[in-house]
Amino acid sequence: MPGHDDRYIEITTRLRSVRSFCDFLSQGGIVRVALKDGAPYKDVTAALLERKRKEADALDRTRRRLYPELSDEEVMPPLYSRH
Repeated sequence: MPGHDDRYIEITTRLRSVRSFCDFLSQGGIVRVALKDGAPYKDVTAALLERKRKEADALDRTRRRLYPELSDEEVMPPLYSRH
C-alpha cells in the first residue's frame, strides 16, 4: 500500500469520526440550529443523523473499493476518549 497510506488514513479517520458522531446522536445527542439571527432554535438531529449515516456508508463503500484488502479492518476504537 505504499503511496496510498495517507489517503487510506484520511478515509478511515473520517469514517471513524462520522460513525462516532452518529453514535453520539443515537445515544441522545441533540443538534439545534437557528435559521437566522434571533430566530428560535429548531431541532435538526434526525435529519443530521440520516445525512451522517449516508456519509458513513459512502465513505465505507469508497474505502472498500479503493482498499479491498483492508476493507474489513475495524475502524474502532473511537477517535476520542470518553473523559
